[in-house]
Amino acid sequence: MTPEPAPAKPLGELQRLSGVLFEPKTTFADVAARPRWWAPLLLLIVAALALTYCFSQRVGWDSLLRQQMSANERFQQLPVERQESLVEQQVRMVSVLGYVGATAGIPIYALALAAVAAVVFKVFLGSKCSFRQVFALTSYSLLPGILSTGLTILVMYLKNPEDFNLQNPLVFNLAAWLPGDIPRWLQSAAASIDLFSLWTLLLLATGLSVADGKVSWGRSAAWLLAVWLLWIALKSAGIALIS
Repeated sequence: MTPEPAPAKPLGELQRLSGVLFEPKTTFADVAARPRWWAPLLLLIVAALALTYCFSQRVGWDSLLRQQMSANERFQQLPVERQESLVEQQVRMVSVLGYVGATAGIPIYALALAAVAAVVFKVFLGSKCSFRQVFALTSYSLLPGILSTGLTILVMYLKNPEDFNLQNPLVFNLAAWLPGDIPRWLQSAAASIDLFSLWTLLLLATGLSVADGKVSWGRSAAWLLAVWLLWIALKSAGIALIS
């Protein structure tokens, strides 16, 4: 298997952004040959900022914090005045951190995912891809997140604000179909198995196999899915231990 040849004429950014969803092999060949990453990350950051703004206007951080704190027995035992004071303090802090997280969280997540993918492919599959290529491929593979964010904003405005759950707003994961009283570790595991995460991993598997040329798509997908499931298992085990 040889690497997918890059288009003779370099693709523009709009062609790349749309091509990831409709012509991933051709697009990823171009990304591997010319590894730029700024366009998808910028779009993802803008989408995250839009979601943060819409949530603060439509639902409000105080609603989220009250919902989370109400599950804490120690919080419930505090006097009402103290509860209100704590909520106000947290709202002021979260209102700022929400935008900081939306801005910095996207590139940090992309770097972490690219680092894991690069190590797995280099150590276990003998890939010759550079980290710059892997990071660019990862950045474009995250583009389904824009669709997920858009649907989340839509659902937010369609539902009653009191019924909106920011931590699990869509029905594209297993947790959405399970009872609400299941253990936290199981809920976390089920919520992690969602359509958009799977879509991203399969896109990344396509990009890495196209860029490397020696690793088949099946092996690429199998390794990424195995690491993903291992991460879900470790995260769920950690939640089970502290619950």
